Amino acid sequence: MTNNRFVPKLRKLRKSQLLNSCVEKQTPPQDCNFFPQRPEPPVGSLCDCCVSPLQSVLQQLVGQTVIIGTIADKPGIPFFFEVNIDGVNDFLVTVTNEDTDTTYVVNISDITGVGFLPPGPPINLLPPVDPGGECDCRERPIRQFLNTRIGSTVNLLASNGSIAADFNVEQTGLGIVLGTLPINSDTIARFAISTCKITAVGQTIE
Repeated sequence: MTNNRFVPKLRKLRKSQLLNSCVEKQTPPQDCNFFPQRPEPPVGSLCDCCVSPLQSVLQQLVGQTVIIGTIADKPGIPFFFEVNIDGVNDFLVTVTNEDTDTTYVVNISDITGVGFLPPGPPINLLPPVDPGGECDCRERPIRQFLNTRIGSTVNLLASNGSIAADFNVEQTGLGIVLGTLPINSDTIARFAISTCKITAVGQTIE
């Protein structure tokens, strides 16, 4: 027969044991619902702020003849010069060089920029956001800086050593700066350049 005088004490003891168990364990048992778990906020990756914006631009250029710069290029010599974009999917772009009848599948994460002769199709850039994580140090600062240079002419040093000289900044978006670039003495192309592949921005001191 249970002595009712000890029931409150047993209940207090069990509650105290449960509390200690919840505090000591990193993953509380189901009975520890008085410690609700807060979901961690999503953190942006370079896929979100660097690769996806460039993929979006390339999708808008399907069927167009373009110049594609990559980190594999020698400075000033793009391997994919005047190629046709056949398709874009899963962070890959398929292009064809009609002069050599060769098709390539290119890793978008290795692309520094894409250019085309104006007028070309209108290009809609993804709106700038600050998702945090790697994007906060890799993509955001250079984009925000270039946003203060809209309407100016700058020199962009890419991560492969190429220099986009006399680049006129028109617009910035998530992971992209859009503008015009002279590719020879009488031809000006529009270029969408990945801000994640820009090492430095130079401007003549007046």
